[in-house]
Amino acid sequence: MRPPTKIAIIGGGGVMGHGIALSCLQQSAAQVSIISHRQESVDHGIDLILNGRFGLARGVEKGRITEEHADEARARLSGTTSWEEGLEGVDLIFETVPEIVDIKHDVLTTAERLSPEGAVIATNTSSILIAELAAPLEDPSLLVGTHWFYPANVLPLVEVARSSFVNDDALTGVVDYLRAIGKRPVVVKDSPGFFMTRFINNYLAEAIRLVELGIAGPAEIDEMVKTGLGWPMGVFELLDASSFEAFYHAQEYLNETLGERYAVPPLAHQAFKAGYLGSSDAKPGSRGGWYDFLGVERSDGSS
Repeated sequence: MRPPTKIAIIGGGGVMGHGIALSCLQQSAAQVSIISHRQESVDHGIDLILNGRFGLARGVEKGRITEEHADEARARLSGTTSWEEGLEGVDLIFETVPEIVDIKHDVLTTAERLSPEGAVIATNTSSILIAELAAPLEDPSLLVGTHWFYPANVLPLVEVARSSFVNDDALTGVVDYLRAIGKRPVVVKDSPGFFMTRFINNYLAEAIRLVELGIAGPAEIDEMVKTGLGWPMGVFELLDASSFEAFYHAQEYLNETLGERYAVPPLAHQAFKAGYLGSSDAKPGSRGGWYDFLGVERSDGSS
């Protein structure tokens, strides 16, 4: 795989997609196209890239990038609801749609059909087997798993999952590109949840169960993991900021594939069914996050 000159982000540039787009815009010279079926999703992604908490305007304000750098990055950014337009001439596609197999299959097969021959597709799944996602593709060897972490343009780790189908050149090309934009890719074997999701989701689920049992509230738990463990964000702050919905769907998949130790806590079912999917800034349409659902205040130490 040659160094990409055009990159597409499918999923509208939401919580993860806009961070991936920022990483590509700030650290390479590639054109970046944001693609979604819904114009409001495209507009939301573009706004996050330009004006969000980690966006280009904030980068200039904080002195992390120059105004000239930001202007040059803006000139390489586009957004569209036309998949044909967004995928024209693309070399590398990052897919960032919800953790639901049928949705991902539909998006991945459409992307393969409309993109140039040989374009590599990287799925940002945090839990689903890459081989399962690759199964309906005409050429499953061009699908690579790239599990980014929130915020994607800040955290260097990308967990790269290789399926039994993958083409070594496609895998190496993705790894090389990630390194070129300042990421630290780690290649793992294809498995439900890979390493990081299986590891982290147990922490997150247990924290929810402890709230359920009344042992501690979300503010107290967030304060303890930050102060005692050195985490930059609390458990519930993370779930709110990086989309509780993504955790929920991933946990459902892990429960189906790996058994009861990954069961979704009853309180998480309640929050999800009530429409509390995470911060409404990050997840338009959500009724709010965990603090809103539980009707409690953040502690003074919370960010």
